[in-house]
Amino acid sequence: MQKKDNMQKGNLKEALKKKLTKKELSFLVKSFDSLGNIAVIEVPKELEKKEKLIGETLIELNKNIKTVCKPIGPHKGKYRIQPLKIIAGEKNFIANYKESASRFVFDVRKVFYSPRLSNERLRISKLIKKNEVIGCFFAGAGFYPIVFSKNSEMKKATAIELNPLAVKFMKKNIELNKCSNIEVIKGDVNQISGKKLKNCFDRIVMPMPHGGETFLKQTLKALKKNGVIHFYQVLEKETAFETAIKRAKTECIKQKRTFKLLNKRIVRPFSTTKVQVVIDFKAN
Repeated sequence: MQKKDNMQKGNLKEALKKKLTKKELSFLVKSFDSLGNIAVIEVPKELEKKEKLIGETLIELNKNIKTVCKPIGPHKGKYRIQPLKIIAGEKNFIANYKESASRFVFDVRKVFYSPRLSNERLRISKLIKKNEVIGCFFAGAGFYPIVFSKNSEMKKATAIELNPLAVKFMKKNIELNKCSNIEVIKGDVNQISGKKLKNCFDRIVMPMPHGGETFLKQTLKALKKNGVIHFYQVLEKETAFETAIKRAKTECIKQKRTFKLLNKRIVRPFSTTKVQVVIDFKAN
């Protein structure tokens, strides 16, 4: 997903200068998520009465955006989807989004999308070696496997996703991008990865930051010897890396595999006290 901030925020604030009070302007959000024809922007309660004005102004400033939504609750449920409300523009929830030579169509209400992780998808694409077999767990509408297919020389990706509607959009996106090297499996990672797909993958990406640690056991079983895992977590700032590394290392020890940290990085701020991090590690 693409994050729009500095220039667009400045333009939005400038455009609203004569329409909002100085106090109201101070509540204006720093950024929004651009999903092609749809933008998702946080609207604090102090600006709820001006949300339509904010949405309409955003559309005026960005020609590609036709619909503006705001979140009306947190991500929830087993599919981690977020309730949204249209505040301006066309009454449409189907996003048409482009990223890294890839095109995606999906329903922003029904499918989990990982905002602001486009750089991560491209980063991992560049790490994938020729003829690697990739496991894309919690694959959603196919963002990771399709970007990998279009931007690496992988042999094949197996994409596992539980949400049936996400699977439907993923299959559509695979066809849209003409990717012949992606296999789609509908189901639970813990029920599939370590049992039906034992010792299958050279590399596995785990982009579910909440609760991903509960899938490490089966994920390691699906990983070949000397394979690499990209493990995402949302954790407290002060101990984020320490906690993520400990979780991964502990599971490796349980399975009598050697843990080797390859890389660690902060992906994005999550809240005032938490960050989303990723650790890349090898399990021998």
